[in-house]
Amino acid sequence: MTRDRASFSTGTLCNASSEVMALDSRIRPLIAGRRIAGPAQTARIVPGQNAAVHHAVASARPGDVLVVDGGGSERFGPFGDLLAEACLHRGLAAAVFDCTIRDSADITDMGFQVFGRGFHPESTAKADPGEIDVPVTVGGVVVHPGDHIVGDDDGVVVLPKDIADGVFETAERVLEREERIRRRIQSGETTVDIFDLGRP
Repeated sequence: MTRDRASFSTGTLCNASSEVMALDSRIRPLIAGRRIAGPAQTARIVPGQNAAVHHAVASARPGDVLVVDGGGSERFGPFGDLLAEACLHRGLAAAVFDCTIRDSADITDMGFQVFGRGFHPESTAKADPGEIDVPVTVGGVVVHPGDHIVGDDDGVVVLPKDIADGVFETAERVLEREERIRRRIQSGETTVDIFDLGRP
């Protein structure tokens, strides 16, 4: 495959396979126009706690996407500027949280992409260890460690790790087909004719 995996849009990947799963649309990007991709490094936390986030970042590999099951909480900020700095230092590609985060302006200035349910300044504790490297549910989708994550302005999708290579190969063909369709539109054909939709 010739393209970088982060060059594929979430829409193209959904077109490539029905097994590509999209997270709840309320999980939105912090930085507009920044597409990300990488294997999932997972963590699960109790709302109001964030010890597992620290452990997940410490054990992540360069290029990983931190994926955190925060129970959909919209109250606390278990991820802020110091953890974002740690992510950058360890070479993580991005982070996806099923909860709110904090220090959004500072993280934006750093250029580290985070997807989440919004922002909340309340601090968290570290009394509950949580879990890392386990299947988690984020935005209504089960994510396993090593599943491939892609995110852009439209949201976040999950490619199960055992089919990810095949999906990206199919996505190449989807883009080639769309380019042929685009040329036909530019030459004057209608999408009704191109897709053989007949009469309404």
